[in-house]
Amino acid sequence: MNHSLDGARNQLVNQLVYLDEGLVNFLNEYFPSPNQQRIIVENTLNNYTSIIEDMLRNFSVNNLNSYALIGSKVTVQYLDDNTTESFVIVFPSSTNPDKNLISFLSPIGLQLLMAQQNETYELEIPSGTIPVRVQDIQYYNHGSVE
Repeated sequence: MNHSLDGARNQLVNQLVYLDEGLVNFLNEYFPSPNQQRIIVENTLNNYTSIIEDMLRNFSVNNLNSYALIGSKVTVQYLDDNTTESFVIVFPSSTNPDKNLISFLSPIGLQLLMAQQNETYELEIPSGTIPVRVQDIQYYNHGSVE
């Protein structure tokens, strides 16, 4: 296994530990009172951790880039005009819209989290829905958990 793949594996293990040990605190920070959005995010993160656990059992570059993860660069094609745009899905503290670093808690980030390459999705945006196809997924971030 090469150094880059080791770094990605360590990053994903760190994410699992963080989400396992700190999920309640994380949810309390961003959703202090129980509401529908908190339930959606909690369920999404539970599904996300299951995908990561499965991925780590048979870890490879192909598996690493098969789902849009926290730390993945996701390139989408807007099907209405065939333009493309790339986003890196990050933890909320690493968000930088000028660099297309979007929080997994943002509306688009939450909808793209766990997306798969070559699949089509209807993203809900304030002005309606927009059809996109996920063109490419590359695990990008080998930095800290948050």
